[in-house]
Amino acid sequence: MSKRELNISRRALLRYSAVGLAAVGGGSLLAACQTTNPETGQVEGAGLQQRIDSGQPVRVAVANEPPYTKLEASGELTGASPDITKAVLERMGITRIEGVQTDYDSMIPGLDADRWDIVSAGLFMNQTRCSKVLYASPDIVSTESFAVPAGNPKKLTSLDVVKSSGANIAVLAGSYELKTAKSLGVPEGQLQTYPKAPDAMQGLSDGRVDAVLLPTLTLESHKAQYGGDFEITEPLAEIPTTGAGAAFRKSDKDFHAKFDAELTKFKETEEFAQLLEKWGFDAEASRNSTTEQLCATEG
Repeated sequence: MSKRELNISRRALLRYSAVGLAAVGGGSLLAACQTTNPETGQVEGAGLQQRIDSGQPVRVAVANEPPYTKLEASGELTGASPDITKAVLERMGITRIEGVQTDYDSMIPGLDADRWDIVSAGLFMNQTRCSKVLYASPDIVSTESFAVPAGNPKKLTSLDVVKSSGANIAVLAGSYELKTAKSLGVPEGQLQTYPKAPDAMQGLSDGRVDAVLLPTLTLESHKAQYGGDFEITEPLAEIPTTGAGAAFRKSDKDFHAKFDAELTKFKETEEFAQLLEKWGFDAEASRNSTTEQLCATEG
């Protein structure tokens, strides 16, 4: 064979090899961009639908803050938001679901980093968060209150009173309450951050703070579960009614659209109302709120 013929043969081989790869090996090339973590068994670099199709569980991030979310020692995932999310996924034929506990500061970064697939944790919608994730239709709507020592010695009934009295209040790191208190002019020096609600409540019990600012239902749930010598104020009028829904990566927009369509249908059922009422939430408040309204909240 001449040198010219040899060069033509090599070019032909490369050309036909490329065609063959495009025709039958494209999926293999795509799969090469995905790896399986040997420690977790999770497919990394795959979209949510691809993960489900490969037999992987849907990972749901929660904060373990009843009544919004609750992760039992057994690993059972429950609470108002997860119960709704699980019900919708099951209506979509998806039953492999696992809970992952994290704090609020980590929820959206962890979602973007593919450490979990859905945030279902009472993560209140606001302009900032809605710019980063895709929220489904609201599943819970909430109000905010103070937990204060019995008798409310500093007469804390609003954030204006907090500012004028110089009282210190506890909020959770990265929370809606922290951002809202700042936006309403509470000085940073009067805000003490804690990682979780029980830590904040312990701060109140120990006298390190004068009040704890949390969702009304969270405080009521803590009182019912643990007791304590504190009382809960009426909902604070200056804090807008807030709501949350399941949050998805923007790259999972097709799955988000399917989930949202199924959730919209589910919200009209009696089962939806019963799930929310079990945790103390009003189904009509959720039905009458929209993602667009709640995403307009400043945050």
